[in-house]
Amino acid sequence: MNTSGYTAVLQNRHFRSLWLAQVVSNTALNASFFVQLILIEEVTGSSAHLGAVILAFSLPAVLLSAIAGMIVDRVSKKTILIWSNALRVLTGAALAILAALLPGNKWIEALFLTAIYILVFVTSAIGQFFAPAEGATIPLLVRADNLLPANSLFTLTFIASQILGMIILAPLGVKLIGIAGSLWVAVALYVAATLFVAVIPRDQPARAETFDGVSAARRAWNEIREGWHFAIAHRAIFVALLQLALTNTLTLVMAELVPGFAKRVLGLQPEDAIYIFWPAGAGVLLASILIGRFAQRIPREILAVGGMIGVALGLMGLAWVGSGSLVFGQPLFVRFPELFLTTSALVMLFSLVIGMTMAAINIPAQTIVQERSNDAVRGRVLAVQFTIANLIALPPMLFVGNLADVYGIPRVTVLVAAGVAFCALINLAWTLTRYRAARARHRSATHSHSTHQSS
Repeated sequence: MNTSGYTAVLQNRHFRSLWLAQVVSNTALNASFFVQLILIEEVTGSSAHLGAVILAFSLPAVLLSAIAGMIVDRVSKKTILIWSNALRVLTGAALAILAALLPGNKWIEALFLTAIYILVFVTSAIGQFFAPAEGATIPLLVRADNLLPANSLFTLTFIASQILGMIILAPLGVKLIGIAGSLWVAVALYVAATLFVAVIPRDQPARAETFDGVSAARRAWNEIREGWHFAIAHRAIFVALLQLALTNTLTLVMAELVPGFAKRVLGLQPEDAIYIFWPAGAGVLLASILIGRFAQRIPREILAVGGMIGVALGLMGLAWVGSGSLVFGQPLFVRFPELFLTTSALVMLFSLVIGMTMAAINIPAQTIVQERSNDAVRGRVLAVQFTIANLIALPPMLFVGNLADVYGIPRVTVLVAAGVAFCALINLAWTLTRYRAARARHRSATHSHSTHQSS
């Protein structure tokens, strides 16, 4: 009987319910976000309004993650999971109703747009409580030796739900059932997620004491500082948090650039990007399976560095396909129309590489965070993760679109690839230094032990 790997974690019905809850809820969150971008683009045609939606979606993580992590460590995680999904059912339904009414009511357009921004903010704010509660629940449901395959599955959720939701399902839904219909599908997914988390066992908070008296604010601030100090003081955890922030940023940047790449470079409609970039989601799935089954003995840090190098190469490949490596002066598809099939195949190949290697960063990084943080502080550490991830992602999301309009998507892709390669070099240097120090300590300990035995 298998005691580790995917077979073991999927046989655990409580873990399976938690995993399915994240699959459907995160897919709903990311798909509805992209559908909202399409709605705002259709109504306003303004990049400034798109930036406002992105800001409303990302800002709650910066403002609320620390508080959410503190609450997760003090309140039943199951309670948080149920209520966060149930509340998103209500906000999702409100968004779907507004989407159905907005196109036909131009005279109250400003009021409707404001309401949409507020609902996007509230929905994202609710998610700040769901994510750390979910991450902190995983180690409570699986054995320590199954954390890597468990996190492999959750990486499939975390990254693939962004890719599948924003790049594949949202455009497909808009084409088939329209904007309002797509948002109602997201509501149904939130209902399913609520039912999934309802069956997991109730947990006891790791820190049961509550705040009271005039010192509540000071104690809350100390709790938040404790989580940040723990994350930063443990160097391996902090590096892993930065790696997770990198994959989050790359996913959001890809979601912003992919529709334009499909239209301006490949000559397709933006919603037709699914036909070219679906291998990215397949790559995440494939890498999650391979890593969960075969990468247990590979050092986590080495696997993440290899993933960053692979992402940089994949992005450079996309830039080359789109601009002929900046040598031809125009995309290969435009200069050589007869190469359309070859160009499409190359885009799909590099998308597959990017999906696989992004999973190779995310899975070991998430595992390091969970392995090296204890139950009493894990919720706050995961909250630090989401705060850092969104702080780092916010500037690129606000400016990368304008840069792509001015300099072209292929050139911006080269810039992003160079940034990822630079991060890979820094991580490689840190990893090598760390392993040299570990070997030196091992040799010193061995020498001391030998000397002690001789004496």
